[in-house]
Parts: sequence; C-alpha cells; structure tokens
Amino acid sequence: MRKILCIVLFIGVLAGDGAVSAQTSGLGDAIETTSSGKINWTVGEVYATGIGAPPASAVNAGQARAMTERAAVVVAYRNLLEVVKGVRVDSETVVENFITKSDVVRTRVEGIVKGARIVKKHYLSDGSVEVLIAMPLKGALMDAIVPETFGRPAGQQPLKPIPLPLKPSDIKQPSKPAEPSPPPVPPSSVPEKKPEPEKPLLPPTVVAPEKKPEPPLPSTQAPEGPTAEFKGGVATGLVIDGRGLGLRPALLPRIIDSQGQEIYVGQVVTRTNAVEQGVAGYAKDVNAAAANFRVTDNPAVIKGVRASGSARTDIVVAQADAQMLRSLGGKGDFLQNCRVIIVY
Repeated sequence: MRKILCIVLFIGVLAGDGAVSAQTSGLGDAIETTSSGKINWTVGEVYATGIGAPPASAVNAGQARAMTERAAVVVAYRNLLEVVKGVRVDSETVVENFITKSDVVRTRVEGIVKGARIVKKHYLSDGSVEVLIAMPLKGALMDAIVPETFGRPAGQQPLKPIPLPLKPSDIKQPSKPAEPSPPPVPPSSVPEKKPEPEKPLLPPTVVAPEKKPEPPLPSTQAPEGPTAEFKGGVATGLVIDGRGLGLRPALLPRIIDSQGQEIYVGQVVTRTNAVEQGVAGYAKDVNAAAANFRVTDNPAVIKGVRASGSARTDIVVAQADAQMLRSLGGKGDFLQNCRVIIVY
C-alpha cells in the first residue's frame, strides 16, 4: 500500500512540475536570464528561486520542514529583488536607479517583492526545499517606478509631432546677382606688351600619375524604405519586427522616426494605461506576435531600422513607415491602449 502511495505522489509531483513549466514559459516567449533569476517579457513576469537547508535545531520533522521552507522563501525574495533591480525601465535607467535615488521607491519595491506569489515548492532528497516565486512587471511595480509626470494627461489628445528645424545646409540660399563686366578698353590705350626674355630650359619634372578615388564601401545600414504590412481597414494593434537590431526589452520602450521624433510612448500613452497594461509586450516570433490577443485580429507589422538609446531599447522606423503609423494611430486607439508587441 505504501509503495502504491509513493508512486501516486511521485506522479503528482511530475504533473505539477509540468504545469508550472507551462505557466512560467511558453514556446516562443522572450525570456531574459540573469544570475539571480529570469524575466519573461512575453508574460510580463519576474521569477527567482531559493533553496533552504533543514536546520539542525529543529525539534521534529514538521518543524524542520516549516523552517526549511521559510529559509528557501527568504532566499528566493532576495534573489527576486536582485532580478528586479536590473530590469530596464527605459534606454537610460534600470529599476535600481530609482531605488538608489528614493527611499520611498526602495521601500515600495521591497514590499512588492515580498508579496510575490509562490509558484511551486520542490522537496529534495536530502531534506532541502527549493521554492520558485514570481511577480508581475506591470501594476504595482510600474506604479512605484514610473514618474508621476510620465504620459499625456487623461482626456488630452496625443501630441502631434513638431517638424524639426531645417539645418543651415538644407536652406537654399538666394543666388547673388552677377557683377557687371568692366567696359572694354579702346585699343589705342592698351600699352604694348614687350616680349619676355626666354628662360633657360630646366630638366623635365616627373609628375606622379593621378590617383583614382577608391569606390565607397557598401553601407551596412538597413534601407529605410517602407516595410509596413497591413490588410487595410482599422488597425487593432502594432507588431514591430526588431530582430537582428541588437534590441533589448524594457518597461518603457519608445518608437521614433529617423529624425528622432517620438511616435509612441509618453506623448501617446497615459500613465494609467502604462501602469495597468504595460507599454508593450515582447515576443521571439513575428507570426506568434501577430496572433497574440494583445494586438487582436488586424495588426500592422512594421520592420524596425535600428535600435536606439544607450541601452538600445528604443526602435527607429523608416520615415515612410512612421508616416503610415501616425495615420493608422489617428484612425484608431490601439497605440493609446498599448496594443503593441515588439519582436526581438
């Protein structure tokens, strides 16, 4: 009987581990692994594990297990805090920058980490316990670190891009009027030119052959022609293909045009939507991203030209795609509602 019970428990543990694996990561998820845990940018969660060893001072087996579980959870909280500190907020900052500058933010973040949920417990053969915990990126964490001044005010229309000033080289200068030519001099007033004495002949000078200019090297920069794929009608979301650009995920990524004007994030999204929904989701596959519920059934797909910013979290799109994206955004509300997925 005991043997049958052990087999049933073993099968239950295997089934539980499989369910947890399905929850923490899926096929095509964008997962970033760190020394203390991992970030699933597709699901929008942070994970960390902790292992606790059984104490020698325990009175009985029940107390030993409880103390071991508690030790594992404490270690997991510490590891989770380290992972959260390294989460990129934008192209210039990580969460740790906000924790260092403000005791209020530090206290809030530490409290949020301690409220992380326990995903699973694994009991090892030596009596140790391994605990996996998780917490979401959006919601409380975003509310703690996103500045109050971020985003457009609720009820205000998204700001329209302001044209950049022309460079001096781009301004066409008016042509100067041609100076009048001097009047002709009568032949009688022209002094007679005396012949110059002949100079002694010098040895011929060897002239080096003219060096032909080398052909320019081919440019490695991606072409900035239109790349947008859209079936027509009203767009329900946006998929940005940023593969091959060295792009890094962040909580507040921006989409800008080739002239540096912002198309998407603080000028379009309200702080409330950014906190509650997250500015963007991430994926590893374009087809999976286009079928994701976040962008619903009729998204526009645009290829990024290059990554921008110190941490390479912002995406530059071609000017033709930027114009189309602004037009689609003006006809729908998918940008205001953060229906954006970035493939990297």
